[in-house]
Amino acid sequence: MDPAELGHLAYYERLVLKIKEQIVRGVLQPGDKLPSVRDMARSEQLNPNTVAKAYKQLELDGVMEVQPGRGSFIAQRPRKMSQTEKVELKNRFDALVVTATAQGVDEATLKTWLAAHFEG
Repeated sequence: MDPAELGHLAYYERLVLKIKEQIVRGVLQPGDKLPSVRDMARSEQLNPNTVAKAYKQLELDGVMEVQPGRGSFIAQRPRKMSQTEKVELKNRFDALVVTATAQGVDEATLKTWLAAHFEG
């Protein structure tokens, strides 16, 4: 994902999305250890508080597990979304589609974008 496309997101949200994308693409595997907050902050040129917030969100999303004294790891099995979370996600997706079509993006283009995402 092009960082320029993420300009509307907070820095911690960008990091959350980056890590999730690495999981989807197979770069990060279940059980992989994530860098410490300080190391990640240094490598991503972010404030450690921003990284801590991203890690907390990843933990809440069930993507990451914290093992006290050992560190943070990609979850072995992602947490299943609740029905409420699925509805909320679908509503956000629908809103994005409405916004795109209201700005002149046609159905064929939306389908092309979605297909390109899954093709990598």
